[in-house]
Amino acid sequence: MRGFVIFFKGSLAFALVSWVFAACYTPPEFPVEPSISFNTIAFKKGATQFDPDTLILTINFRDGDGDLGLQSQGPDTGEPYNALWYFTKSDGSFVTLADRSLPGFDTLLPPYEFPYFCINYTIAGDDTLYVEPNEYHYNIHVKYFVKKNGVYTEFDWLTAFDPLCGETFNGRFPLLNDPNRSRPLEGKLKYKMKSAGFELIFRQDTMKLEVFIIDRALNISNTISTPDFVLKNITVGG
Repeated sequence: MRGFVIFFKGSLAFALVSWVFAACYTPPEFPVEPSISFNTIAFKKGATQFDPDTLILTINFRDGDGDLGLQSQGPDTGEPYNALWYFTKSDGSFVTLADRSLPGFDTLLPPYEFPYFCINYTIAGDDTLYVEPNEYHYNIHVKYFVKKNGVYTEFDWLTAFDPLCGETFNGRFPLLNDPNRSRPLEGKLKYKMKSAGFELIFRQDTMKLEVFIIDRALNISNTISTPDFVLKNITVGG
């Protein structure tokens, strides 16, 4: 049976700390591909035992034409920023789980079992449709890594809770610039990830995050890593 982990589901929040652009002066020249660098990482406990804790990542960014950010409604929910890719057969109908019984499809389509039902299937009415996630739906991608015996292993939030589906911490930050205006942008982006499970899962583990961003033209930035950290050592109050 398909299920979802709600306890560990993260809510996402973004705050543009600052950006700098030149209006009356010669603008800086940055590549049109975004670039990022690490700024800070902090952990804040919830105000009460019922409030989620927050992991706060701040990164520096630069982008030559300023096409950063996606709107939560309107055209930015469609291609090429759609969440899922759907597939059709020669007759135009959607590829479904039932098609696994057809010749050839049994090897092309994964079974409806963990973790595939978390990634490759979605229920629409009475049908279970085969889908593939679109990486361009999110414009910030974050991976978690935990160090064990000196070796880092990815902690995949989506599939970590077998047989239940989790929730990734990839997200969408809002427009940082008028989408019809091209200009260089430089600033800081604060990304807040909330969960009731951070301390329960990671305890005293040494961790790091990897992150990259994507602009509206689908240019992918460099990938950066945070320094190693333990939650208790980056805890802040207030």
